[in-house]
Amino acid sequence: MKPDGHIIQTVALFFLLIVSVFLSAGCAHRSPFTDEPYAVSVGGEKEFILTIDMDRAGVLTDSLLLLIPGGENTAALADRVSRLTLSAVLPEMQEDGTYTETTPGFYGAAEGDISMPLINALLSFVDGWKKRPLETSSAWENPESGLKVSIPENGLALFSTLELEDAYEKTYVSRELYIPLDIAERLSNGIIGFYVEKPRYLFSFLEDVIPYSLLVSIDSIWMTIDSFPAAGEPDGELESVTAAVKESDDIVYALYGVITTTQKSATTVISLTLKKKYLEKIRAMESKPENWMESILVDSSQEIIINNMEMKNEELVQLLQNLTQTMLQE
Repeated sequence: MKPDGHIIQTVALFFLLIVSVFLSAGCAHRSPFTDEPYAVSVGGEKEFILTIDMDRAGVLTDSLLLLIPGGENTAALADRVSRLTLSAVLPEMQEDGTYTETTPGFYGAAEGDISMPLINALLSFVDGWKKRPLETSSAWENPESGLKVSIPENGLALFSTLELEDAYEKTYVSRELYIPLDIAERLSNGIIGFYVEKPRYLFSFLEDVIPYSLLVSIDSIWMTIDSFPAAGEPDGELESVTAAVKESDDIVYALYGVITTTQKSATTVISLTLKKKYLEKIRAMESKPENWMESILVDSSQEIIINNMEMKNEELVQLLQNLTQTMLQE
């Protein structure tokens, strides 16, 4: 099911409004989440959680913005938002290729140089937006598209196409823990981090990597993606890494993470399947990555460790395109 064109325009307008407010604001604001990542309270079963370090996205920015309906028109957003986190509610794709009935949607937050009074003032003058109460904060809704927005404080914009009250309470007020703190911190350290429980809901996204028959035996997956110039590793300084990512399309990405299964037999079969696919890729390379044989490790009877698995820029872009299609149910 493709999103309605008007909904896409409305979502894009919201992010464009954020950009215009940024440009008119005189002082900088930062995310209020300094002790723990916002992402720890995002997610649930049948949801795919994605968190992005927009400051380091570099050449991936355009592909990442496509994950937001209408985001291709909001490239300037990347200059002001330091982190974008969202959770997409996914239908379950079954073996026959059909989806279970699920109301599609997403919710999350943009963190960065966001001014609460300016955005609230601006939305009050834009046609189609209506103010609604939300406990101690103001909220805005576009009834036709279903998009809801709240700026509970400077530095943070909550958004949802589902129930904004639920996202507000869970991710901002009570901060219910969903992603373990140590994993959420690891996700936030990469350029891109994602987390999903019961990944069978991502069958169409992962089918080229893990067959459906094996996906049902996976309890959870978390991954981070970082990058280095293909010519060699940088000197270790964050500034040099960021500059290299922004200036070069010739990027080699490093994939890290953990796949947790429900049983030992599944761990064995899945790890062998991944190793076989990665070996086929390695054999096609002119030069093999250093320590490539240690990229897929079995740490215990129910854990598979992904360690510095190489992924080129075009591979990651294709992966993001597949994810976009899954999230938008195209």
